Amino acid sequence: MALAAVGLYGVLAYSTEQRTREIGVRVALGAQRSGVVVLVVREMAIIAAIATAIALPSVVALARLFRSQLYGVTTFDPITLAVAVILTAVMVTLAAALPARRAATVEPMQALRTE
Repeated sequence: MALAAVGLYGVLAYSTEQRTREIGVRVALGAQRSGVVVLVVREMAIIAAIATAIALPSVVALARLFRSQLYGVTTFDPITLAVAVILTAVMVTLAAALPARRAATVEPMQALRTE
């Protein structure tokens, strides 16, 4: 999970950095900085929800494939899947909020000059 958290943070930080100019324009036009952060986190949460909807059926299907390699573990454990989904949702929220907050604090003129 730690490796996934680091990877998520890296991807989301890069994605948010690519949108610094857009965020600068939004702030220059009067958007609240907190509103910009909420917008970015909401968009990342939607992407994470879509990925989870695709991943869960895949996990169930692949668990049957790896049944012979699992010793003393059931192939389908709903509690473990639920905990993994919840932890991933928390990681996505934190990984999206930190870079979005940093990007929202950039001065609009500095964001418009970059690129």
